[in-house]
Amino acid sequence: MSQPKTPQRRARLRRHNRPMPRRRLDINVDAVHYRNPELLQKFVSDSGKILPRRTTGVTARIHRLVTNAIKQARPALLIK
Repeated sequence: MSQPKTPQRRARLRRHNRPMPRRRLDINVDAVHYRNPELLQKFVSDSGKILPRRTTGVTARIHRLVTNAIKQARPALLIK
């Protein structure tokens, strides 16, 4: 296989071919709730942003549940 012609294409190829982290199987779907701030803190950065799926390694379904729970917990002042 030939190499990409430009540095920009080379950088994109490396970025798209990076390995995904191991999937997390320790998350129980029933435990994902906005009143469970200990679990939700694992998915929020220090600045309060929601971490992406490629960082946390959860499935898309669980990530959607976690995202909605975080957004519900913020107005209730359970997490920052």
